[in-house]
Amino acid sequence: MTLGNLKDARQDGVNKTRTKSVVHQLNGRVPLLISLDDSSVTPAQVQSPTSGMAIRRNARVPYVETKGEKIRVRNPLGSCREVYLRITSTGVLVGSTLEEVIEKGAKTPALEKVVAHLNNDSTLGSSIWRDVHVIPAGGVAHLQRGEALRITSELDSIHDLSNASGDPAAILEELLQQEALTERFGIAFSGGCDSTSLIYAAAAVYGVEQPVACTWYFPSGSAHDDAKIASAIADELGIEHFSLTLSEDLLFRPIQRPLPAAPSTALAFQAVIYQLAEELSIRTKTRPVTILDGHGGDQIFLDPVPVATLRDTLLSQPSAFARKLRHYAQLYSVSYIRVLRAIMKSSPNPVNKFLRDEVIASFCQDRPSLTVARNEPIRRAWMQDAINENSYRVICDERAQYLRPFTQDKMLRYALSLPTEALYDKNHTRLPFRQKVAKHYNTSAVFRRRKGSVTGAFQKALWANRAYLEPLVLEGQLAQWGLIDRERFRDVYNQTALGCGGFDHDLFKLLTTALLLDAYQRLL
Repeated sequence: MTLGNLKDARQDGVNKTRTKSVVHQLNGRVPLLISLDDSSVTPAQVQSPTSGMAIRRNARVPYVETKGEKIRVRNPLGSCREVYLRITSTGVLVGSTLEEVIEKGAKTPALEKVVAHLNNDSTLGSSIWRDVHVIPAGGVAHLQRGEALRITSELDSIHDLSNASGDPAAILEELLQQEALTERFGIAFSGGCDSTSLIYAAAAVYGVEQPVACTWYFPSGSAHDDAKIASAIADELGIEHFSLTLSEDLLFRPIQRPLPAAPSTALAFQAVIYQLAEELSIRTKTRPVTILDGHGGDQIFLDPVPVATLRDTLLSQPSAFARKLRHYAQLYSVSYIRVLRAIMKSSPNPVNKFLRDEVIASFCQDRPSLTVARNEPIRRAWMQDAINENSYRVICDERAQYLRPFTQDKMLRYALSLPTEALYDKNHTRLPFRQKVAKHYNTSAVFRRRKGSVTGAFQKALWANRAYLEPLVLEGQLAQWGLIDRERFRDVYNQTALGCGGFDHDLFKLLTTALLLDAYQRLL
């Protein structure tokens, strides 16, 4: 979208280009109105619903920077929040919540944007809301009168990849030391590779008295020993630990404020996240409680390893191809023939199977295939997805604030410095990371291959919440737009709810989209 609809006229000799840089913090108290006519930044009239809340002293606060006619809205990497902006007839409205900037109305959710989201066609900065753009952590919006709005990512500027020999455990400790946490804090502790490395780093930096670890698990899941394994690790370290049982009743509940720019996986688990934060707040006796979270580690280290990386290995390291093909087949317990077929596949990425054929034909353009793409674009795309997900604010600031070290600059650089063929062998993914963390802390705990699966909870939640979820899709906004193949949806929903369909990503994406559209109609 261009900004050329704003005034172009300017008196000669007035408001000449400034050389001084002026910074305005976007600290969550009031939204800001940017006038591109005179590069001014002023508080908007509408007060933020979060006004009066205390800002954590170590928060990476987004800000607006003006320098002459150039204006940048920056959301620092690691902020764990989104920044929203909407172009208006007089300028650009910038806020820390969607409610601050959205123009409420019947056409606010944009049909074409919803279809793009369902088909994984969204670009950086896109949302499902008309005229609303989002700046994830590490994002910069470039604004200038008469020019197109441009949003870039700090990830695109990471080219110095010389730290492959670095120690990821030391990186985690350094990132935690920078936070200078003085109160008790929580750790979302699944017992998997990333959260285990994080709890060891937290104990090394802050000792064992400050952290409180929490594991939530589904007793009937495929890895029902999550709580037992996590508890054993915490006990060995001497860190307080407790478990929360994941009930299917907590999944796919009507979502509450704050609403994100686009549907997120976390929306299905919002009630679980609230309960986790509340329990950690009570046990640490702090509010807001700081929660360390290892989310993003799997994506930045390509876990699971996409088969397309084998094609890249063939091109870049032909002598290693046969060995890595063997490793890949053994790692995932599949035949060489299946792997080779997947490597050769060059069809476009599949569209969401629940969209009607007419919708697919109307909205889908030529879509490049991830299977024929080189590895570097895939890695950065997965990393950007992790950054975007870690920017979603699905919990109010007064209850908890998250720190997610795996999507901060130094860890991203370390991950990118590792060649893909080195990331796995026949037994483990994230191999260099696991090896160095294990050596640093003298532990084998990070070599656990599998941790809890939510597939069982997902299936049971569909069964338990059928009366709520089915009408959201079949009678809600998606159906009113005529997007959904109703019979296909019913068939897949029934099979999955009965435990026959596994974890269906298209269905999950459709349901979280319906949940967000419903929340908009209820709350805004």
